[in-house]
Amino acid sequence: MSVFEVPGRGSALREASGRLRGVELPRGTVEALTRWFDGADPTPPPGLDPERGAFAAAGYLDDTRPARTATVTVAGDGALADAVATALAGPTVRVLRGTVGELAAVPARPDPSRPATGVDATGGADASTTPTAVCVVADGPAPASWTALDRLPDRGTAVFRLAVEGRHGILEPPAVHPGDAGHADVRARRLAAAGSGHPHLLAYWEAAPAAPTGPGDHALLAALLAADVRAWAAGHDVPAVGDLVPSALPARRRLRVVDLDTAAIADHPLLPVPDSAP
Repeated sequence: MSVFEVPGRGSALREASGRLRGVELPRGTVEALTRWFDGADPTPPPGLDPERGAFAAAGYLDDTRPARTATVTVAGDGALADAVATALAGPTVRVLRGTVGELAAVPARPDPSRPATGVDATGGADASTTPTAVCVVADGPAPASWTALDRLPDRGTAVFRLAVEGRHGILEPPAVHPGDAGHADVRARRLAAAGSGHPHLLAYWEAAPAAPTGPGDHALLAALLAADVRAWAAGHDVPAVGDLVPSALPARRRLRVVDLDTAAIADHPLLPVPDSAP
């Protein structure tokens, strides 16, 4: 939310959803509130309790949960995985590097309130850290070995997956909670959607070479994946619906396809495959 002055028309407010509203406030009040909203002044402006109360009553000053400090392990080689590690780095994220095999071997937590063993940047065991999230990255089609990570949400570790098929980036649904769609679910859903062409798709996954991508492609895909991780760390499982984004799918329920030639993004609903009856 931000409050600003409209030349010749007084004050206005932009909601977090993107909606714009007129506000009947004096210029000095707007300036004081703006400095506080923007963080320039750490304390609320004195003498403006009624105005702050009005904003609070309208739902504009709801407290938001601060982002959790997360440890994220990136598994993958090459420039795309490096770009993901760079995009994730920040004051609330500790980035480690590892392999799918090491991450699949992370033991279950006997006490969910205590962290599990992690993997440090050199690939060795680090009992002092926990990969609270894992990002597996492939610069070609996702390998079937990623299914070994489908158990990690049951062990308290979220899993984010990024692969590239030709000139399309594939961001699979994050598996955050037990029962979320894993890589096995994604493979099954996509093969089913391919219909009679499923043998071709399966053969492509097994035989396709690394994708022809460059630094711009890596930066775009890494930024999108990092945004999903940050939303998870902040506890935003369901995206905010507003004037500018009226019908966004929750990340955990969509397969995102990015056209690297046009930057077009298509989100496809994807749910876990239910257990078959015996």
